[in-house]
Amino acid sequence: MTLKKSRETVIEQAARDYHDHNLTDLATLNRTLLATISAIEEADIPYALIGGVAVKELGRPRVTHDIDIFVRPDDAAHLLDVLEKKGFVTEKRDAYWLYKAWREEVLVDVIFKSSGDIYFDDEVIHHVRRIPYLNTFINAISPEDFIVIKAAAHQEDNPHHWHDALAVLTQGNLDWNYLLHRARHSPRRVLALLLYASSNDVAIPFDAIQKLYRLIHEPSTSVERTITHPYRQEVTHQFDTPVPSRRLSPIYKKGEIMEAFSCDGRIPEHDLAITVSDNTITVRGEVFNTEQLKAIDEVLNDFKDDLEVINQVQVRIISPYEGNSEAIS
Repeated sequence: MTLKKSRETVIEQAARDYHDHNLTDLATLNRTLLATISAIEEADIPYALIGGVAVKELGRPRVTHDIDIFVRPDDAAHLLDVLEKKGFVTEKRDAYWLYKAWREEVLVDVIFKSSGDIYFDDEVIHHVRRIPYLNTFINAISPEDFIVIKAAAHQEDNPHHWHDALAVLTQGNLDWNYLLHRARHSPRRVLALLLYASSNDVAIPFDAIQKLYRLIHEPSTSVERTITHPYRQEVTHQFDTPVPSRRLSPIYKKGEIMEAFSCDGRIPEHDLAITVSDNTITVRGEVFNTEQLKAIDEVLNDFKDDLEVINQVQVRIISPYEGNSEAIS
């Protein structure tokens, strides 16, 4: 009986998702958009649009059927409550990245973690743009963050993400230093996008491609420097007695660990998968030598607190070719 109910739920959800992404008329969408923005700004919640409405102003005209709002994880539940009080129907679809709200049959996606483990952090908030829309102004993600988010989110079933990013690249006028800085969240995807754009005669600075390529493929050197972790709660001190901060949620803990891996020049973090629960930290993937494996253990030791650390990373063994050497000319 439980399995049957679960299957029915999946079918109903799929039907609703199809409706949400295909049947909205523009006038109704605009009314819902303005009501959503009014509620958010009245509640003084930092936000940015990252979907079809944003790309209209940043890159190209595109038909859209829903509204995508990017907020901080700590604000997501509060925003859902705000919208519910304004007459929206709400749903906590996925506790790790997505809530939903509806008004006049228009879907509002409340996104608090994007593909590539990208959050609405202080850097993103600082670069948000105020854009004109329907005789008012609304917040939109910066073109640089938009490109990285869309490159990371691209999948076979949503190719428009890739073409949205290409359209923004075509417009130019980008802060390339900031774009390359943010590309650390999904460097291979962004590099592929830049190369593809260049093949379509979009003006991409060659040094940007070179820098991103080196970041991915050239061995890095370990440099002594101060590392800051935007997801880590600071420890305060009173009379030289440390006062521990509150325990981080799994979402922030994972982001914290990923950034520590990224900042450590010894670890190929893009070949690793991290899962954080209330009780465990699990890391899977492959590295090239035992020194990298040891480095992972050292970094994880700083974050384990009272969690169990499960390091399932394997050292990749590359076997020499054992074929007939005489056949190679």
